[in-house]
Amino acid sequence: MFTNWTIFDELENIELTDDIKSKLNRYYEILIEENSKYNLTRISEMDEVFEKHFLDSLLFTNNFKIKDQKIADIGTGPGFPGVVLKIFFPNTKITLIESNGKKVNFLNLLIQKLNLKDIEVSNQRAEEISVIQKEKFDIVISRAVAYLDILLEIGVQLIKVGGHFIALKGPRAEEEILDLKGKDKRLALSLENKQVLADTGFGVRVNLFYLKTKSTSDMYPRKYSQIKKESK
Repeated sequence: MFTNWTIFDELENIELTDDIKSKLNRYYEILIEENSKYNLTRISEMDEVFEKHFLDSLLFTNNFKIKDQKIADIGTGPGFPGVVLKIFFPNTKITLIESNGKKVNFLNLLIQKLNLKDIEVSNQRAEEISVIQKEKFDIVISRAVAYLDILLEIGVQLIKVGGHFIALKGPRAEEEILDLKGKDKRLALSLENKQVLADTGFGVRVNLFYLKTKSTSDMYPRKYSQIKKESK
C-alpha cells in the first residue's frame, strides 16, 4: 500500500481524495499482477511506479487545466497518462489508442477492475483512427511514444480547431523542436507553451503544448512508412 502521498503536493490543480488513492493503489496491484503476462513496464518497484509513471503523467496539469474535455491518448501502453487522468479527472471522456493487442487486453481488464466510465480503448494505429475520428477531440496527448515530427503528424487530425496537442517529452525535446523545420506550422499547429521541469531523479521533463489554429490539410497523415523515412 503506497503511503508517500506528499509527492503529489506539487500538483496545483489536483485534489487527492481517498477514492483516488484507493484507485491508484489498485492500479499498481493490477499492473504488477499482469506485468509478466503483458510485458507492460520495466519499472515495477512501488515508489518508482507512483513517481515515474503516475506523477509524471500529471505534471503537465500545472500548466494546463483539465476538467471535462474529450481526450485521446496516443500510444498509451499500460494507461499512461490516459488512465491516470481519468482517475484524477472523472468528468473527462478518454480514448486510449494502442496498437499492441496484449496491452489492449490489459487496458480493458484494468478499466473493468477499476470500474471506470467514459473511457474506451481503440486497438488501431493513430494515423488510421485520426482519419476516422477527424477533429473529434479537445486534446490529444502522448507520453514518450515517438519523435515529435512523427507524433504530431499521426495525431493532428484528431484535434478540433482550437484544441491542443500535448506532448510529454524528455531532455531531447529542444532538439526535436528544431528538427521539425516548420512542420508544426504546415500541420496548423503553433507551440503555445513549454513546461520545463528540472531533473528530480528520473530525468529532465519537457512538456509541449501545441494549439491547433485551423483545419489541417487532408494530405496528412501520410503513410507511416513515408513519415518514418523522413524523420530524423
